[in-house]
Amino acid sequence: MELHRLRYLLAIVDEGSVTEAARRLQVAQSGVSSQLAKLERELGVAIFRRVGRGVVLTEEGRALVPAVRNAVHAVDAVTASAADLRGLVTGSLTVGTVANLIWPPLFEAIGELHSRHPGIDLHLTEATSHALLTAVRRGEADVAIATWAEKEPSDLNRHLVVDDPLVAVVSATHPWAARSTIKPVELTGMDVISLEQGTGSRDALDAMMRRAALSIVPRWEVAGPSFVKELAGRGLGVAIVSETTASTWGLSCIPLADDEARSRLGIVWRQEPSAAARAFLIQLRGRADDPSQRRLELGSVPGTRRGRR
Repeated sequence: MELHRLRYLLAIVDEGSVTEAARRLQVAQSGVSSQLAKLERELGVAIFRRVGRGVVLTEEGRALVPAVRNAVHAVDAVTASAADLRGLVTGSLTVGTVANLIWPPLFEAIGELHSRHPGIDLHLTEATSHALLTAVRRGEADVAIATWAEKEPSDLNRHLVVDDPLVAVVSATHPWAARSTIKPVELTGMDVISLEQGTGSRDALDAMMRRAALSIVPRWEVAGPSFVKELAGRGLGVAIVSETTASTWGLSCIPLADDEARSRLGIVWRQEPSAAARAFLIQLRGRADDPSQRRLELGSVPGTRRGRR
């Protein structure tokens, strides 16, 4: 069984299409399709079926992927161990981060890793925190910068960077602008602006409402903080985000009457990190622990899901 065929298979799974997998692998699309067909003949099962312009795994394909991923990781581990013996750090490294995170230590660590270990093939991806944590658990990502609310990801190694309270954010002309605190029950009668599900602040908001035996459906559920800021700044509702996210917006930030309403951001990685992941973590964690580097922002995201009643 050819190892590169297994790598092609995983690339298609991760990218969702043969075209995107070929682009990532820098291989002709016909070459990827040909190798996939040969792998399916060799295994005697259909791994994918076409849906529109993409592909989805068959039932047999879903059963095979974990074993394929383990096999590729095992081969990579052998290669990495041999490189360690030669005093080199090589291999593939996938780092995930919440979308549009502006945090200098992350990019400084990437730059230093590239300078020290040019043999590492590093990939950077963006997603919601839920997707990132799932990717690390499945072995699809090695390290991630993600957020969580009530329950920390205890099944993963983790390093807390920011432990942030939620705040209500309103415009200067909003009736709540001069308030000193907001109770969760008061949000039930307001047009609430929040980030989409799967983000740390949204998880923390939902958890706060559950603790109060309440529920809300946000009037505005958006993909990025820039939209939260623009909507709240125009008086279109009450935004609920982390204090750090809103700290530079110039809007009124009001504490919530629930000390447990917090969004936490940290570094997570697999229980047995590769040599490349260990090298990256050395660079990243050292910078994350520097108090002068704790400043982070979430930049603009060009998209919104919708306004909802």
